[in-house]
Amino acid sequence: MKSDRGVTTTSLIIYIIAMTIVVGIIATINSFFYSNVMNIEDESSNISELTKFNMYFLADIKKENNDIIKISEKAITFSSGNTFTFQDNAIYLNSIRICENVKNLQFNVNKYTDKNIVNVLITIGDNMEYTKTTKYVMKK
Repeated sequence: MKSDRGVTTTSLIIYIIAMTIVVGIIATINSFFYSNVMNIEDESSNISELTKFNMYFLADIKKENNDIIKISEKAITFSSGNTFTFQDNAIYLNSIRICENVKNLQFNVNKYTDKNIVNVLITIGDNMEYTKTTKYVMKK
């Protein structure tokens, strides 16, 4: 004879197993999502450090009648009075830290006709995952 109860033990067990599977799937997706979000933030911070450097450096490169007074592998000084220096895994504009997490920065200059071309090699990131060489043509 059939039971008149609305919920049987078998249906309750099936419901509990189904809910456990659903919660497990949601937890796995949630874990995957947040672990990938953290990876994206790390890469985007490297790009933002390069963008900050470019913003300040281009301001000096594009100034009228600005020239290079002194250059070494880790520092460059312009006639505007600004000095970009690499030390302690950071880039400084005069004495102000403008970029962090920089592993390498090198400056050198080439002359092409009457213009100076500043080559900048920059490496950013904990695992040195972002390296870029940029050529900046000084305005004369």
